[in-house]
Amino acid sequence: MTLIRYALCASLLMGGAHWAKGEEPESDSLYDQLNQVTDQMAGVQERLAIAESDIAKLKKVKITGYVQARYEYHDDAIGSPALGTTSSDKKNQGQLLNRFFIRRTRLKAAFQASPNAAGAVSFDGSASGVSLKDAYVSVTEPWSQLTFTLGQFNWLFGYEISFSSSKREFPERARWARTLFPGERDRGVKVETSFLVEDRYTLGLQAGLYNGNGVDDKSFNSNDPNKSKDVIARATCGLGFLDFGVSGYWGKQFNPSDQSIPAQQPSTTDKIRYGVDAQYFYELPRLGGGVLKGELVAGKEPKNAKGFLSGDTTRNVLGLDIVWAQNLRERFQWISRLDFYDPDRDTEQDQTTTYGLGLIYFWDGNSKLKLIYEIPKTAGKNEVKDNTITLEWVYTI
Repeated sequence: MTLIRYALCASLLMGGAHWAKGEEPESDSLYDQLNQVTDQMAGVQERLAIAESDIAKLKKVKITGYVQARYEYHDDAIGSPALGTTSSDKKNQGQLLNRFFIRRTRLKAAFQASPNAAGAVSFDGSASGVSLKDAYVSVTEPWSQLTFTLGQFNWLFGYEISFSSSKREFPERARWARTLFPGERDRGVKVETSFLVEDRYTLGLQAGLYNGNGVDDKSFNSNDPNKSKDVIARATCGLGFLDFGVSGYWGKQFNPSDQSIPAQQPSTTDKIRYGVDAQYFYELPRLGGGVLKGELVAGKEPKNAKGFLSGDTTRNVLGLDIVWAQNLRERFQWISRLDFYDPDRDTEQDQTTTYGLGLIYFWDGNSKLKLIYEIPKTAGKNEVKDNTITLEWVYTI
């Protein structure tokens, strides 16, 4: 703009100079050209203002996502399955399957309308179809810095539940997480805040109220059949090299009456879970950074989690996972995991321990290739050879 104005002024001065030398002034033509250029500049300014406004709106939108493309080899797969043996039955999930498939295709759009208001929605496409994962709005109260979120989002419990699958070292979460928190999400409301202590440490507090059924519940779908809501609270502390947190879950499982009990007398069974987690970060000379993570969960669950039996009793559950990830210079990372889950501590020979190890190759800043070998060990007579090899490519946008 400034250059153009200088050019116009120079043109006027040159025109004036020619006039001073006795040449015939071409004032009408010159002024017409000046007016024409001025009009054009006004149009350009208007279009620039519109473009700047559009760019400012686009900056408020953030699109992210990732793809997990995978090949799985299962030791217990059958080369020639018997007639009628299919993998559609849930009992056969993980069996009879040596396959290429898309585990997750996640796309998320987040909109930051103002510094104190935001919203997001995400979808997942996989072999089971397209499903809604996240849909929520958040507002932050400026004075207290409390953030309130309403909609569908991750359970607040623990560390791994809300840790993105695109960043997690192993392709799937630990067994306790998949069993106690299927789908990792539910509908509800939560409030959270964080504090910076001595400009060095971060303290976080979160609390949420949920339907309690989860997004993958097949019995009630998106409905909550009772007035009870499940409560989750979590506190975290970040020291830079060490992060840790504690979580608590207090809820009830609704048990629809069976035929022997009147429908007016449904019962509920307690769901109580406590968890602790920690992540230790370090740096080794020549090799690079590493992290050691651990998470322990204990609680009481309904005896019949899927049966919804009236007058159901509870069982004591215990879950533990420990992950060690070590960078091997810039391109490679070694990973290993111990994954333990006991669905009923009062019952012998029902525990499962899975040993996992693997190597990650970072192709570039957006993609990485994983080769994972996992060895599940089930206590007692149920032990079968069901080791798995997973080759997975993760691409993030």
